[in-house]
Amino acid sequence: MPASLTEQVNPYMRCMQGTNTKKPRCINLRGEIGQNVMCSMYENRPSPCREFSQSWEFGEPNEACDRARAAYGLAALTPPNAEEFASKIATGCHFPG
Repeated sequence: MPASLTEQVNPYMRCMQGTNTKKPRCINLRGEIGQNVMCSMYENRPSPCREFSQSWEFGEPNEACDRARAAYGLAALTPPNAEEFASKIATGCHFPG
């Protein structure tokens, strides 16, 4: 990772430029947020990016993802089958467990 793409957080840590702000936008993010974005260095992204998952990617919400989306006026992601759950609840169906 070129140091020119990062900024110092403390004597031991660096972060990607643009991510350590109230309304973060990584220097490597291309496109328009809420429309179509991509990481310009996805294959070589640092470990914090590799460890960050979007809400429901692995079946669980991610509050950090929800906060990041909210900072740009985007709604939190919902589970892929949220509409199915809502429909079953509305019709009185019960879930096992």
